[in-house]
Amino acid sequence: MALDRAIDSIRSNHLEFIHSLADVDLDRIINKQDEDGRTLLHAAASNGNADLVKFLLEKGSSPNTSDDEGWTPLMSAVSAGREQAVNLLLEKGADVNAKNSSGQTALHYAASKSQRANVIRSLLAKGADVSAKDSTGSAPLHRACSAGRFEAVKILIEEGKARVDAKDGMGGTPLYVAASTGQQAIAVYLLSKGANVEAEDRDGETPLSVAATKSLRQALVDVATGQKKAEDYLDEELMNDE
Repeated sequence: MALDRAIDSIRSNHLEFIHSLADVDLDRIINKQDEDGRTLLHAAASNGNADLVKFLLEKGSSPNTSDDEGWTPLMSAVSAGREQAVNLLLEKGADVNAKNSSGQTALHYAASKSQRANVIRSLLAKGADVSAKDSTGSAPLHRACSAGRFEAVKILIEEGKARVDAKDGMGGTPLYVAASTGQQAIAVYLLSKGANVEAEDRDGETPLSVAATKSLRQALVDVATGQKKAEDYLDEELMNDE
């Protein structure tokens, strides 16, 4: 089948087959979906071949087709950290706030997976919703905290104006998530931005009560009570990293 062969050629980065197709043949499969609902553009976006992404978009490939799990090409590109592909898709009208079957947007994946800060910035510039909640009630900031993405946390708060005390489906704040997963630098940073160390989840637990280590708990107490400054626990490089 031409579609399966074309997708395989993209995934293996052997693109001769794609470029050998006559326009009429490419038109037949340009927006066709495979058994998982994925298109040629999904494969190209995930693979990160910017030239191919551009080629497919120019040939009429839809940037907003969702696969069987609700993933769009933009989500695929973001999750794989393909910055050029992300920008090309955004330029062609990719829906920055589309949600997949887990309720996650591209920004959720940028916050938790992408190593490229500019991917987050590109999404924010196109109107990505920093308050979007997934099926667990988690916003992108919760995801960034859980994954230990300090720079993502900084960008979401300082540039995206994410709410520092937003609660997930269980009532946990980003600080709660950072404390419970042992992310000390992020937890201390959140405190410096006004996070409430006494905010309770639905079970009455607080960031202090769920802190993963004694040293993290002590750091929270020190900063929350003013005994120490956040900077005492954070590398200058982390605080000033762009």
